[in-house]
Amino acid sequence: MIKILYFGRLRENTGRREETLALPEGITSILTLKLWLDSEHYLDGALQDPSVKTMVNQTLVHNDMALSGDEEIGFLPPVGGG
Repeated sequence: MIKILYFGRLRENTGRREETLALPEGITSILTLKLWLDSEHYLDGALQDPSVKTMVNQTLVHNDMALSGDEEIGFLPPVGGG
């Protein structure tokens, strides 16, 4: 099972802080996971925004990578303020 964590506006947009699920068939990488989650949660491409950072098992990743299905994935949008 893969654990997905949503932070900031992504938490608000999905209506959840986290979810645990089995990777659907064909979801084999961070890129395909983001595309699928965007569609599932009607995020209108929010996960495709280059400012959204991705962490895998609490390590920031900068490129696409293969998923085995037992990772913890965190999606971190930019933080605003002032």
